[in-house]
Amino acid sequence: MASLLRLHSGSVFNGNPIVFIVWPIALKETPSFHRMIFEVKCRMSGMSDGKYETIKMSEPINNEKGNPITVDISSALRSFRDSYEYSPEPGVMPVVKFNVSAYDEYMTNGELHKSEPVSYLAGEDVKQTLFGGFSDYDRLMATKDTMPVSRMTRKPTTIPQLACVGETIIYVEPYSPAVDFTTATWEAPEAKAYNITAEGAQSVGGQQLFALPASEAARRTEFRFINSFGVLESISIPKSYAQEVDIKATNYIVTRKETLHSFSRSTVRKQGNMEGWNYMTDPLDEAWLAWYLHELLMSEHVWLKINGKFLPCTIESEETIKYADDTKDDIYSVSFTARLSFCGSTKI
Repeated sequence: MASLLRLHSGSVFNGNPIVFIVWPIALKETPSFHRMIFEVKCRMSGMSDGKYETIKMSEPINNEKGNPITVDISSALRSFRDSYEYSPEPGVMPVVKFNVSAYDEYMTNGELHKSEPVSYLAGEDVKQTLFGGFSDYDRLMATKDTMPVSRMTRKPTTIPQLACVGETIIYVEPYSPAVDFTTATWEAPEAKAYNITAEGAQSVGGQQLFALPASEAARRTEFRFINSFGVLESISIPKSYAQEVDIKATNYIVTRKETLHSFSRSTVRKQGNMEGWNYMTDPLDEAWLAWYLHELLMSEHVWLKINGKFLPCTIESEETIKYADDTKDDIYSVSFTARLSFCGSTKI
């Protein structure tokens, strides 16, 4: 039977590779084929039926020397992500629980054989992962095959973020100590809401912020989004300075039988009708500049507050952004467009 199935490299984020290694049977005779079958038993938290799915993955064995076989199971764990609907409201974030087993499958003398499976964890034990990931830079700088995580945000600590009295900050408490696959059990991250009631400097979930007077709230907009670690957080940005609407027109001819007074005519079909709101951030330092470019602008799930409710939008920007130019003394800032994900006006 296959032996010693163990984690080779990875983290609690299934957005990065999670690689397992196992040693197959070394067959004495040459088989018609020989492969290692991996069965990933997994389910996402919050599923109504609570049942585990089994996703099979296979890796070919090209020689019979007993060399170890590796497999990346992260794609199986990410298969739940597309069906999950994120919400702008705070709460417990989704996790995918799993166990993995492996066995040899081979054919000799026309007969199919399967070895006894070997499991990563015993019995009903499972590990869990998050819909997020470390950046490529983080992975390149890693010194070990497993990476722990503590802070669930990439917000810099160089200068406080700005917000207003009356606004709400969404944050996730950092893990202390940090968690990885060697951690026996850990709670799923919970996005919490902190209502700002006092002006001035303060700390929320390990993040520094400076609260402006409530009178400034009318000049700012709250955004909520899913960050690269797969959890909900928020940011306050100066109010939109310009709005636009994206309308696409298609012209075509309506043909019909013509008479002296009736004839074919041209018509137009209008599509789009989605508003785009232009924003420019507060003055930034280099760390916050990088955060906006690589976190907020890269997020696939974003909501902005309109008339007291968080509504979905997409973030658009120039395809190429020159974010630093040492020949100029310009203040760092980021401009982008929040394209509303629904048609019609918010004012009528």
